[in-house]
Amino acid sequence: MSQDNSYRNVMRCPVCFSRDIDVLMIHAGGDHHRCPKCSFQGQESEARGMYRDIQKKFHWMGRRVTLDEQRAL
Repeated sequence: MSQDNSYRNVMRCPVCFSRDIDVLMIHAGGDHHRCPKCSFQGQESEARGMYRDIQKKFHWMGRRVTLDEQRAL
């Protein structure tokens, strides 16, 4: 069976993903991708940058924050 690399560039839309909707973007040729749901268009580097911003949303999820630490924020 031959190895298929078409799944190598599959990406989720960062705009929809930030809204907790899981939509795969369509590869539009070259380095461009587009979302069929929200019409986001961009390069892979833009999407990866937005992924890093989304990860900040879950920064404190694995750690218990005390009441004093919450007040200090």
